[in-house]
Amino acid sequence: MAAALVYGLGGRFFTREFYRAQAALAAEQPQAGGGRLSLSFDIDYPEDARALPELCDLLAQLGLTCSFAVIGKLVEAYPAEHRKLVSAGHELLNHTYSHPDHEIFHPHESFDDLALSAQKEQIERCHKVCQDILGASMTGFRAPHFGNVTGRTFYQALNELNYSFSSSLTAAASPSFGLPFRAEEGILEFPVTCCPRHPFAVLDTWHALRKSGARHTGKGELRSLVLEAAALVSESRGYLNLYLDPRDVLEFEEAKSALTGLAESPVRLASITYAGYLQLLRDNPSLG
Repeated sequence: MAAALVYGLGGRFFTREFYRAQAALAAEQPQAGGGRLSLSFDIDYPEDARALPELCDLLAQLGLTCSFAVIGKLVEAYPAEHRKLVSAGHELLNHTYSHPDHEIFHPHESFDDLALSAQKEQIERCHKVCQDILGASMTGFRAPHFGNVTGRTFYQALNELNYSFSSSLTAAASPSFGLPFRAEEGILEFPVTCCPRHPFAVLDTWHALRKSGARHTGKGELRSLVLEAAALVSESRGYLNLYLDPRDVLEFEEAKSALTGLAESPVRLASITYAGYLQLLRDNPSLG
């Protein structure tokens, strides 16, 4: 209990200082912040794919246009569900063909372990599947297990494949305090927001609700944390890049409550897709 209290207090202090630093940087680079929100989902499992029609209906009710990281193998297995995303106007991100280190599709080998040529093949195969089945071309990428990615060779792969942006790092691991920044090879990176209490963990449903020893299962706790993060970003004129899992929004009432709370909050952030944000930023020479 004492350790948890110390960790919580430390997390609050780190978060407060983190957003002060984000505010200072956003003041220097107003286009990189501006109090904006990107909301994304990773479709990692069959359960996520099957949740898409109902999730799309909910997002339409809430007036949210989001980004979905898609795996080629799941697009092949669930084409109709993925087409719903395209018809609803949501953005697709390339999440590789088989998601290396996926216990079902590609076990025992991480994306970091792959040679550059193999990383490119993973990205190219997913791109072709989405073009052929969904009629969609992608210019953005999310690395598998983004929070655990340590290598940066994938930026070279993205550049060689004419991709423009990535959302593969956590805010705590970024040099920009969570603001979009120019990474290697000129790729624009959109860091994913971390938990206000556990600032080296992503603020997502896996951390909060699903994993063994989930940290925020109390009634209203995840909603409160999401709204706290939104308020911090609004105050700093920074950037909130929130990530959720599709099936969790349907399976956990707390996840759905967090999503609806964000949409209905009086704290108003400008909702924007990564591609839309890129359009605002691409001519800003101060990035990077």
